[in-house]
Amino acid sequence: MNNLLLSSIQEHTLLWILISAGLGGIIGAVIKFIFETVAAFQYQQRFTAKKMLRTFRHPLLRAADSLDRRLENMINFIGKKWYEDPYDDYYRLSTLYLFGSYLGWCKILEDAAYLELEASDRSAREFSIRFYRVFKALTGFWYFSGLDEGEIDGIEEATVPRLALTAISELMLHNSSEDKGQMPKLLGFVEFAKQLRESSEFQKWFAYLEKGILTDHKPSKASARWNRLLVVASILRAFVAFLDPKGRQTTPRQIPYLKRMNPKVADKVREELLEMKIQELIVS
Repeated sequence: MNNLLLSSIQEHTLLWILISAGLGGIIGAVIKFIFETVAAFQYQQRFTAKKMLRTFRHPLLRAADSLDRRLENMINFIGKKWYEDPYDDYYRLSTLYLFGSYLGWCKILEDAAYLELEASDRSAREFSIRFYRVFKALTGFWYFSGLDEGEIDGIEEATVPRLALTAISELMLHNSSEDKGQMPKLLGFVEFAKQLRESSEFQKWFAYLEKGILTDHKPSKASARWNRLLVVASILRAFVAFLDPKGRQTTPRQIPYLKRMNPKVADKVREELLEMKIQELIVS
């Protein structure tokens, strides 16, 4: 039997060489395809993500920092009711503009590199998690889970629909035939104020933001709207710290809002802040 098998192999040596060569060629081609196509695609994703982050990180940081400061001012002086002043609407207009500017830069970044940010390297995915956590703070009910019935009032009203935020971000972009192929631009403050006064679309979508977190505030731990405002301010400040960890472009600021929240809501926020490893910013 062994002699028969050996004889068969010897007789078909050339055939076996051809088969081996063919299989080797196929395997080599597959490896080459993976390296040249898949690996190149992944490299391009990482490159694009890093390029987009370098391009838009600074304006996003400036917008987030400006909004962070306004929320701090609003929370600390909520009793002044500047937002609802019937004789001077500057505070209201400027607050909405700061929100719109932040959302506008978020839209620009999403449009420029959404796939690359989602699918590229670990640092890009980490950015994506922190980035979308601000939207979660504005829209999510997770922070209010575990509360007893009646413990906090108005939870359903104290939120902003996610697509309302998308609509606001789209409205904030300056669309012009002259802008094609150039860095995206946001509306200036004067143009924004005019649009908010005259455009029913602006009024409709920004109304969701106002009704969700900006108006009718009672600084009480039993108020969902008040808790929501504090949650947004906390998560946004954490995002600013993430964008500028060494404080080179912003002044490092602590997060003092948890003690003013409902304790169960504060526990949820603290859980996220600890996950972000910025416990040194948390004021107990």
